[in-house]
Amino acid sequence: MKAIYTRTIGVYDEKLGEAMEISKGLAKVRKKHYPDHEVYFSFQIGGNPRTVRETLVGEQFTDKAFENDTNMSADPEFIELQKKMKGVFKEGTIQDEMRMVFND
Repeated sequence: MKAIYTRTIGVYDEKLGEAMEISKGLAKVRKKHYPDHEVYFSFQIGGNPRTVRETLVGEQFTDKAFENDTNMSADPEFIELQKKMKGVFKEGTIQDEMRMVFND
């Protein structure tokens, strides 16, 4: 089933540049493991709070999607980027949302 998955994470104001670089790397890894999905990273730079939003559009809840997720989670580049997030992204601010697409 096609879905729109969104993850929003808070970013420390003074760390927005670092967050952008980490997000570029995360987008690259996500696209490598989900080549048939649309992958977007966006930033709220005005207002408060500062956030990064990842959006993934494509088939979810399939054997292939579960395999993609497992492979991405084990990717050394992904693991390294997760470590870099500490102190840049605000812990406890992750908000996930999954919306199912029914008009396809």
